[in-house]
Amino acid sequence: MRKHLNFFAAILLFVVVQSAVGQKKTYQHGDLIKSELVGTFDKAKLAQITDSELSHFLGGSPMPFSAFKGQFSVPQHEVKLYRLTYQTSIPEKNKSVSATGLVAIPVGAGSTLPMISYQHGTVFGKQVVPSYTDNSMETKLVVSQYGSQGYIVIGADYIGLGDSDEPNSYIVQKSTEEACLDMYKAAVAFLKDQKISVSKFFTIGWSQGAYNNLTFLRRLENEGISVAASMSASTPADLYAFVTGTLSNRRPIDAAYAGGCFTNLLFAYEHYYGMKDLAKSIIKPQYYADAKAFFEFRMSYEEFLKKTTPVATEMIQPELVPALQNGMHPLAKILQNAEAYRWKSITPLRLYYGKVDEVIPVYLGTLAVNYQENLGKLNGSVHSAGELADHRATYVYGLLDSKKWFDSFLK
Repeated sequence: MRKHLNFFAAILLFVVVQSAVGQKKTYQHGDLIKSELVGTFDKAKLAQITDSELSHFLGGSPMPFSAFKGQFSVPQHEVKLYRLTYQTSIPEKNKSVSATGLVAIPVGAGSTLPMISYQHGTVFGKQVVPSYTDNSMETKLVVSQYGSQGYIVIGADYIGLGDSDEPNSYIVQKSTEEACLDMYKAAVAFLKDQKISVSKFFTIGWSQGAYNNLTFLRRLENEGISVAASMSASTPADLYAFVTGTLSNRRPIDAAYAGGCFTNLLFAYEHYYGMKDLAKSIIKPQYYADAKAFFEFRMSYEEFLKKTTPVATEMIQPELVPALQNGMHPLAKILQNAEAYRWKSITPLRLYYGKVDEVIPVYLGTLAVNYQENLGKLNGSVHSAGELADHRATYVYGLLDSKKWFDSFLK
């Protein structure tokens, strides 16, 4: 009898174990799936970023490296870099997915630290993102300016970038907003495991990331998550005005990559908003295959530019521009609804703009604060990065100036 009981107990145990092995863990939005240490920036590396690497980054800018030389803080801490994989979602498709992002922790700075969430700008490489920090000069600058001075720096790679298997969610509002919020939640959980807590929380963004920063800020405020202050540099707060203005009113200084940005947006919206054949209906046939390869990271930007044209309107069907101007194209409706400024923010907010920014005109770079001041906002301001500030210089100036401002909230 005892032998029979032992036999059945063994079978039962085998079934339970097999069931547990075959059962996949279910993650909720914002859950941390895994973390990995991917590098350390020592003080020498951090100093190099704001010296020789910054000089290269500003090569060709009308506001060159000499305008900023020696203004970045001397590194006080080396910084450990972690890549997080976390659960998030694509609201536009009601789909749960995983994404990746960066947590950069200053070594020896303490157990209660301020934290920056950085929303990165447009990239033309799948892994030119925060969690692949050495690939991303803009992220390296944030880590050097803030991380080396005792701030934790976090940043979502966005869905479709980093280690994500999805298509690039380029300027797709809700998906990006969700990725940033869930990255914040995963980072807080990770820091708790490291016995580190957050004192003050700040958000910043540049270019595409400046737009993402504003939509993220609105979401944080709606979720009741306190943000001490926020800054955006070169901010396309109104996507409809940004896209339609770029196509309607080309300036001599406009960036050569404007066409690639627009075709990337078309492919992203086709996928995420279910707009069947959107890209094919707008991009001229001779450019379609190259634009698709560029969007899918199968072609470099340099090769794409050689095969296409820097003038966005030359790549698209001519009837699109008047349809956008009149608000009659389906794309116009999505862009109009994707604004990032039509609410009264409670968070202290600074916008930085450049007088010769080749991507964001002055009126657009100052719009969010000007609009919100009309609603009675008293803690917003706009700041010129200078008469010679282009897109990159506006970002660098904003990083330098915002650091002093953010520090004032820690006193």
